[in-house]
Amino acid sequence: MGRDNALFVYTHPSTFVRGDISVLQTKYNVKEYHFKNNPKHRLPLSLLHQLLFLLFSLHKYKLVYIWFADYHSFLPTIASRILNRKCILVIGGYDVCREKQWNYGSLTKPLRAFMALKSINLAGTVLCVSKNLERIVKSIAPDSNVKLLYNGVISSKEQINPQSNGASVLCVALVSSIQAYYIKGIDRYCTIALRLPQINFTLVGCNPTIFEKAATTIPPNLEVVPYLPHNKLLELYPKHNVYCQFSRRESFSLSLAEAMLNNLVPITSTAGGMPEVTGKHGYSIYMSDSPMLKEEGLEKATKAIKDAIYTQNDSISQKQLQNSIEFPNHRILQYFTIQKRSDGLLKLLSIQE
Repeated sequence: MGRDNALFVYTHPSTFVRGDISVLQTKYNVKEYHFKNNPKHRLPLSLLHQLLFLLFSLHKYKLVYIWFADYHSFLPTIASRILNRKCILVIGGYDVCREKQWNYGSLTKPLRAFMALKSINLAGTVLCVSKNLERIVKSIAPDSNVKLLYNGVISSKEQINPQSNGASVLCVALVSSIQAYYIKGIDRYCTIALRLPQINFTLVGCNPTIFEKAATTIPPNLEVVPYLPHNKLLELYPKHNVYCQFSRRESFSLSLAEAMLNNLVPITSTAGGMPEVTGKHGYSIYMSDSPMLKEEGLEKATKAIKDAIYTQNDSISQKQLQNSIEFPNHRILQYFTIQKRSDGLLKLLSIQE
C-alpha cells in the first residue's frame, strides 16, 4: 500500500523548516511548495499562482503542513477546510507579533493580520514552539486548537564541545532591517561591548550597513560577521564561552539552544520564550526601554558577562563539563533536541490519522 501525500508550504527553507520536512518524509510523500513573497511586488502573482495550484492539486494531499501564519497560509487553510484535509500550522513568532514602535510583526499590517488570524482559526492544529507563543495564540485566537511542540537542535557527541577558556562573547541574529536591529537588541549588545573593551564580542548574521542606518558606530572590540552557513556557525560556538541574546521579542531562539548545547553560558533578556530555553542556567535579565529602568538592565547584563567569563576561567575539566547536570548542554539534551521534536510531531500525526 502506497504512502499518503503531504503538502508542505513555506516561505524560506530555514533549518527548522528542513527539519520538519525530514520528519514528514518518514510518513508521507512530501511535496514542497515554496511561496515566494519577496520582493513585495510579486505577492499578488504568488497568491494567484498558489490559488491555481490549490484548485487543481490539493485533492491529491491528505495533509497540509504550513510554517508561519501569513499571506502564504491564508488560501491553503481555507482550501483545507473546504476539502476536509488535515491542516497543521506552525507559529514561529513574527506571525503573531505586533510591535508598533518598531513597525515589526505581521499583526502591524491590517491585511496581513487578517490573513494570519484567519489562518490560525481555520487550521486544524496550531503548533507553537514555546509556551510563550502558546499563550499569545490562545489570547488572540481562543477557539483555535493550539498545541505546544518545542523547536529542536541537532545533537550529537561530536557537536558538544568544551568551553573556550578565552574572554569572548557571541550573539547570533539575522538582521537586515532597522526594525530587526532593535527587536534583536543589537543596540543593547553594542552598548555593553563598549563597556567591556577588554572582552572580544562577535555578532553573526547582521548586515553591517544597518549600523549606519541606526547611526551607531561598531565598537572596536566587536567583530560583525554578516552571514555564515549553518555548518560554519556550528564550528563557531566552541570558540566562545558566553552567548548573549538581548532581544525585545524572541519566540524561542534556536541559536541560543545551539550555544547552550556547546556549553556556552547563556545571558539573555527575559523576552518571549528564552527563559523556557535557559531554565536555571546562566542569567536571565529584565531589560526595559523605560528611562527609569534602561540603565539598570544594561548594568546587570554587563556584570553578568564579567561574572560568567571570570567564573568560567577558574577552569573545570572537560570530563566534568561533559557529564555534569550543572552545565547548559544537559538541559538542551533533555528538552530541546531535534529527536524530541521529531517524536512529538510523529505522535501528533499518528493521533490525527
